[in-house]
Amino acid sequence: MTWPTHALLGISSLWLLAPLPPELLGYDLGTLAVCATLGALLPDLDASESKIKHLKLPGTSFKPFLLPAQVVHRTDQHRGLLHSIWGLAMVTIIVAPAVLWVGWAPVVALLLGYTSHLLGDAATKSGIRLLYPRSARFHMLPPGWRFTTGSLAEEALFVPLALFGSTLLLRSLL
Repeated sequence: MTWPTHALLGISSLWLLAPLPPELLGYDLGTLAVCATLGALLPDLDASESKIKHLKLPGTSFKPFLLPAQVVHRTDQHRGLLHSIWGLAMVTIIVAPAVLWVGWAPVVALLLGYTSHLLGDAATKSGIRLLYPRSARFHMLPPGWRFTTGSLAEEALFVPLALFGSTLLLRSLL
């Protein structure tokens, strides 16, 4: 999947938190959408070129993910460790302590975004190596339904995801 589709898939994953009262979340859905989007882009740190690699801190030219992206890309191939259950576990362990500073909701939103990335890539023809380093590929869809990254089929998925995510964010404003 391309980064815009991953971002929308991450935001759409926040529907899992929608039934919770805002007081329990402690954050507005806009902030959680940013966390989910970041999580949805994280697995692509292993790609030679990815959106997350070039994200800059607002008002600066500093790219906080550039060095990690370069290191990960040199040590692993795309859709390797970061696109597996072990990558998700590793990110969970790394971000779990942040619950003490920012609360549980942003951390859960980031992890929902990360998980949505894995599920999205598992819907493509390439699939993911869920049990990395095993070479077996995991697919979410039957063979005839899997799509190619950047294809017209993915673009067709983009529209409902945009509507789904927009509806969630608009609903939170009412």
